[in-house]
Amino acid sequence: MKKRINSKRKGSAAELELAKILTKRFGMPFARVGVSSGARPKQVKLDGKATEVFTGDMIVPENFRFSIECKSVNRNVDFFERSALLDKFLEQATQDAVSIGKLPMLCWKRNRKGWLTVVPVPAFTRSELPLYCGCYNRWFVCKLEILLEADIRFWFEEAAQ
Repeated sequence: MKKRINSKRKGSAAELELAKILTKRFGMPFARVGVSSGARPKQVKLDGKATEVFTGDMIVPENFRFSIECKSVNRNVDFFERSALLDKFLEQATQDAVSIGKLPMLCWKRNRKGWLTVVPVPAFTRSELPLYCGCYNRWFVCKLEILLEADIRFWFEEAAQ
């Protein structure tokens, strides 16, 4: 009999892996939110800064443009067909991001296939679209490793003057 996977542990491991990937790429700390993850601001009334920190699945640098929703799901999605699961994940990412004035980003860990990243079309207004991206509705989909090559201006807001 196949051993059952602990989905909470699997999700936490994926968040930690993603935090390490982003920390290495940008040379600044990214961290997983931890217990209750992105649900915390919905459960407890927090002030503005705390709400921003605890919204989504990752604690990101202050001028990072995205709120990140991280998923580790052993399911393939056909991006040419509607997917209720993907729609659900994108809705969650969008609600969290809008609540703190950031753009949504879904990072999806696929077993033995690496990371996919899904971002809204407007995210590319200040950067060139990376090669090898696909589209799902009004979202761009590509491998995280490819998106990480995008110009730093894609990832971060310009510092206030």
